[in-house]
Amino acid sequence: MAIFFGVALSLMAALAALAHEGEAGKESLAVEPSSVTAGDTVVFAGSGLEPDSERVLVLAGLDLVVEFGTVTTDAEGMFQKELTIPSHLPSGAYELRAIGDETLVVQLTVTAIAGGAGASPAANDASETVLPRERTSFEFGAILAFVALTGIMGGLLVWRAERFRGPARA
Repeated sequence: MAIFFGVALSLMAALAALAHEGEAGKESLAVEPSSVTAGDTVVFAGSGLEPDSERVLVLAGLDLVVEFGTVTTDAEGMFQKELTIPSHLPSGAYELRAIGDETLVVQLTVTAIAGGAGASPAANDASETVLPRERTSFEFGAILAFVALTGIMGGLLVWRAERFRGPARA
């Protein structure tokens, strides 16, 4: 009996998966242009989606995620939104994602701004030495004063706790 139940459950799961695969072919995303310079705008569009549903738009890649908010599909299951790609992004391959009941993805290639905030050619130079920031005497004094004040306050708290604890019980 248990074997029959397991086979029936597996068969139902397989049929559900096949039915879902047939629907998945109609959803599509597009981005135009598919290759941009950081700071430029793209048009991100989707079709064949669930009508009147909300999607979260995200740009992901190179260990970073940029959220663009949400968009609602129209009665035909379509959306179109103009997005400005942040100017600080480094060059690389990214994914534009439309996240709803499922996540749909389209590729976007970003080129960093030459010589701008997003470009850091010196960061890849192996001969570059990273030095700690020089502190002014005011900053150094403020740090020492903070450490001294913290030590004094901690000592006062311990003294006060010992003072109000009362006599030791045997």
